[in-house]
Amino acid sequence: MPYTLWMAYGDKRVINDGYESMKRFMARIEAMAGPEGRRVHGPWGDWLHLDDPTPPDLLGTAYLAYDAQLMTLMASAIGRNDDAAHYTALANRLRGLFRQHYLHGNGTLGSNSQTGYAMAIGMGLIEPSEVGDALARAVAARHDHLSTGFLGTPWLLPALSASGHDDLAYRLLLNRDYPSWGYEVANGATTMWERWNSIKPNGTFGDVEMNSFNHYAYGAVGDWMYRNIAGIAPAAPGYRSITMAPHIGGGLTSGGGKLDSPYGDIVTAWRVDAGILELDVTVPVNTTAHVVIPSPDASTVTEGGKALAAIEGAGAITHDGHGTHVTIGSGKYVFRVPFAVPAT
Repeated sequence: MPYTLWMAYGDKRVINDGYESMKRFMARIEAMAGPEGRRVHGPWGDWLHLDDPTPPDLLGTAYLAYDAQLMTLMASAIGRNDDAAHYTALANRLRGLFRQHYLHGNGTLGSNSQTGYAMAIGMGLIEPSEVGDALARAVAARHDHLSTGFLGTPWLLPALSASGHDDLAYRLLLNRDYPSWGYEVANGATTMWERWNSIKPNGTFGDVEMNSFNHYAYGAVGDWMYRNIAGIAPAAPGYRSITMAPHIGGGLTSGGGKLDSPYGDIVTAWRVDAGILELDVTVPVNTTAHVVIPSPDASTVTEGGKALAAIEGAGAITHDGHGTHVTIGSGKYVFRVPFAVPAT
């Protein structure tokens, strides 16, 4: 929570306030893990997954490695350099152990669960290029539906996008049959359910002993929507630096979003019409934005009707497989580029 608040608001006081508590917690979990880092897990695992279990020790090892990465960043931010060095070493050791214990020679991971792949990619333990296709196959084996529980769901769509499977991420988002977010909407949901089948396809209720209709966990998909449909993500704490990179797909022809940052509103709006993509962005004062415009090459992109190089104060313009990259300062910009909507 302190890391999330720091990234959202850029205020390091929340790190200082919780630091000693976090450090004690980490020391306890490290001691429980032992030198192999494999014995950290609770009794619940990937709660309410859909018959797609993930080994509890894989989950525990992954979370300890991820927490060590977050502690490295927070310790560095408040000048606790010795601690940062310790957590860096811990994270590196656990990443190595994770690969050794759970990455198989055939390119699969752990129990081949969607959650295992998604967390490994999202937590920076395995490169997306190594297991992204295996994750896509695990989703395909479920007829392009998810099977994740409370722990795996937040990481699933980001992992698919990170490994070049935006089309599959959109498909999961837009499914309307069980199990999916759309299934809940189709059954009248206005809040997230505790279970994917809180209302079953036959119209009856799920397990009435534990069946909340206002439960956060599966709603974590909203983060992916902001980062990929709106294309807004922090590149530095408090959005002092911003990434603006919409991933256009799912048959959508328009999208965008607004985020109220400490520096002011960050806004994107994009639309595809008559073979042209128009991307409007608003970058608040005292910030910079790294914008990625989907395009075949940089020469096809214009801003305000002029070549990108004409943007005053713009950084270097580059191009890769994701599109054209340019860094800009505060202001309002309108980018245009020939574009074909990807097939659904």
